[in-house]
Amino acid sequence: MGFFDFLTEEIAIDLGTANTLIIHNDKVVVDNPSIVARDRLTGKIIAVGREANMMQGKTHENIKTIRPLKDGVIA
Repeated sequence: MGFFDFLTEEIAIDLGTANTLIIHNDKVVVDNPSIVARDRLTGKIIAVGREANMMQGKTHENIKTIRPLKDGVIA
């Protein structure tokens, strides 16, 4: 295995407004909602993807869910 062997692998990343996809060698390895849950007091990220999506609108006021992309650009 050479130093630059990783350059020959096919990886595609689609940072979508609704979902984030990661495809490796024509196989979807990540397909999750593009959302993050953050603690407003500490600033700590407490959940991402499906878990954060399930928290949206159902959590304590100190937890905020954020969609980092809006209309195809970083919000």
